[in-house]
Amino acid sequence: MGYATVMAVPRIANYIEAYARWNNTKPMRGRSDDIRPLGERRYVDTYSIRKNIWTEAIELVLYQTPVIKFTADDEVVLNYGRWPSASTCQFITRVLAGVGASRVRGEVVLGFNTADGRVIQKLGENEELVLVRVDSRWQPKEIKTMFDYRINRKEANNVRRDVSEFRKYLNGMVKLMEDESVMYGQTYKRITRSYAELGEVFGYRYEGLHKVTVDINEWRRLQEKPHPHFTPEQAASHWEAYNEASDKFYELVKNDQDENTRHQNYWIAFNILFAYQNHIYWVDESTAHERKMHLASEYLEKYLEEILFARFSDRVFKMVELEKGKVPTGRYEKFVRSEV
Repeated sequence: MGYATVMAVPRIANYIEAYARWNNTKPMRGRSDDIRPLGERRYVDTYSIRKNIWTEAIELVLYQTPVIKFTADDEVVLNYGRWPSASTCQFITRVLAGVGASRVRGEVVLGFNTADGRVIQKLGENEELVLVRVDSRWQPKEIKTMFDYRINRKEANNVRRDVSEFRKYLNGMVKLMEDESVMYGQTYKRITRSYAELGEVFGYRYEGLHKVTVDINEWRRLQEKPHPHFTPEQAASHWEAYNEASDKFYELVKNDQDENTRHQNYWIAFNILFAYQNHIYWVDESTAHERKMHLASEYLEKYLEEILFARFSDRVFKMVELEKGKVPTGRYEKFVRSEV
């Protein structure tokens, strides 16, 4: 699917037009009577139109998802299921005149021009939004207040202060270890570590007789809080692993710790920041000691804050009400997920 094919999809203004489009379209030969093309017949597997036999609604289907439903009482129901894609946004914008749709950090954001100005609504996965016609324009039947997260800078600075000694250590290690490299004509500063050096910190995993990799799996959980799409069983397992890794990492970097183990803990944390989001491959055991990895120096501080801000998200982030017409960025959504 793309812009060229979606332009073949007709605009539809109301239930009467939708019903007429369904009623006047012949089913595809050899297909169920329920499958009728929406637009050009060659694109029937992408765009189709059907009638819901229980509700009488006319459903406009993108692939297998009834994204747009025209109801008999002349309302429109939007629901993109689990597919907040660019194709979904193009489909909605093409069918419904005056409705803008765009994808923002994995969710669909819709824009409407109303008599009172621009209205923005966010539509989550498997969530329904009902539209009605007002002055010949589609707008939400119920306009929800939009919220977004912002950083509480005072608390963010408190979290940074709690690991201030490690941050000094981190900056010192960067100055000691970084060098310059040129990529695509641009010079950047980087840290270089070998598989052998990382293996001394994390150990190794083996596959078959000769394949080996650095055993960083425990710390991969720090990349992101568990996704809300997990089943309850999956979520419980992933949250347990994430919380354990997050707690252990904080114990390594906090100011308040035993001086006898501080330097060792800082060294482990430094290597975690270097490796936990890096690409580590299975390599031949005989050449593993020669393999090297690189990371731009600036990412170490960035990764440190991401891990800590996610762990202390209840302190670091605050929810604020957005002005009318403002689009929620969703920038911090992955940090504030909570175990429910």
